[in-house]
Amino acid sequence: RRNEGHGLPVLEHKGVSIDPAAHQVFYLGAAVELSQKEYDILNYLMGHIGHVTSRARLEEALYAWGSEVESNAVEVHIHHLRKKLDTNLIRTIRGVGYIIDEH
Repeated sequence: RRNEGHGLPVLEHKGVSIDPAAHQVFYLGAAVELSQKEYDILNYLMGHIGHVTSRARLEEALYAWGSEVESNAVEVHIHHLRKKLDTNLIRTIRGVGYIIDEH
């Protein structure tokens, strides 16, 4: 599905919809307020469904090169996403990273 006039695809999976053009997230049809980092993590993972993404890769995608990143920053953002969305949407692969499963 495409957002009319913007050309950026709306990402939809397991009741979660991200509209990158409008910078909006919906869960089961209801708008969800996310911080910028939460949005960026969700957008990245939704764009890589079925692929494990390491914490280091998420940090690279989220933070400017050379910036200080708290050691548990990604984990905290993932925790907040799980509270705001389906707790089973983002799965932790211990010692490897995070994944949104295809099914």
